Amino acid sequence: MNKLKQPQAKHVLPIVSIVTFLGFLDTHLLIPVIALYASELKASPGIIGLIIGLYSLTNTPANILFGRLIDRIGYKIPLIAGLIGDALSMFLYSLSRLPIHLALVRVLHGTTGASIGPATMSVTAGYGGEGQKGRAMSFYGMSLATATLVGYGLSGILASRLGYKAAEG
Repeated sequence: MNKLKQPQAKHVLPIVSIVTFLGFLDTHLLIPVIALYASELKASPGIIGLIIGLYSLTNTPANILFGRLIDRIGYKIPLIAGLIGDALSMFLYSLSRLPIHLALVRVLHGTTGASIGPATMSVTAGYGGEGQKGRAMSFYGMSLATATLVGYGLSGILASRLGYKAAEG
């Protein structure tokens, strides 16, 4: 069975790295600007903090649940559902007109995005091949790190072009 996986691994791992990058890029694009967006929607400072935190409050326990689900049914359906949920969330952010809308989208985004990490990690580990799992997981980590760097960088550039300045302190 390993002989069947090895030739596929060199094709699967770059694709999974791209999917991982794209699956996490949206989250990191939003982190620097979500407070500004909530403020534009007239949310109070406390509500802004809650809106920011809702992603992690839903994502963390959902990661555990999706990890268990992926162990039982496989990664394909949760990964596809997570990517669709991610895309839907990104669209719904643009429709938010009240802080409550933004909060609900953050919950949806955190929940659906929680399946992407365990699913892509499962694929990476499964196709890593004997003696190559560490190398495969390092590519997974590089995909996450690159999504973080690109996301923060692009959102910072966008925010500065829109006239937002970093808080001075």
